[in-house]
Amino acid sequence: MSFIGNIAAAQSAKALGKYNQSVAYQEAAYERKKAAIREKIYNTIEKPRFLDQQEQEYGNFFVSALRTGAEFREGTTPFLVGLKNKQNQMFDVALSDYNNKVTVNDMINQSLLIRARGQGERLKGDLTARAEYMKAGASLLSMGYQSHQRGSLVIT
Repeated sequence: MSFIGNIAAAQSAKALGKYNQSVAYQEAAYERKKAAIREKIYNTIEKPRFLDQQEQEYGNFFVSALRTGAEFREGTTPFLVGLKNKQNQMFDVALSDYNNKVTVNDMINQSLLIRARGQGERLKGDLTARAEYMKAGASLLSMGYQSHQRGSLVIT
């Protein structure tokens, strides 16, 4: 009668594998959603705010440079300092874009790993179920063989 336990164990393993897969898929979908939200917040709030802040800082620099009485034209020190400031600001924006992209990609990759883990859980449940079905079949065959040998029903 152990075959009944094996069949029950097989059904439980399959159900557990499906459940674990669905939980992992939900977790992966959550991570993808967080990545999309992160990207949207960066593009609509953080980056425009950062660009406005840079524009204001450059404006303050420009006014300060003009207050010194020095000319602000090509080749002069104020112009070269202003150019260097713009270059640094562009680098800061590029670095900020890069960091955001790395963060979003990391979140997406994390969701893919979680999804793969879910597929592994499903496979593990299916393989466990297959092994339990084989045990149940072997138990039935053994019971049938023993019954045949004795000439009466043997229940194990």
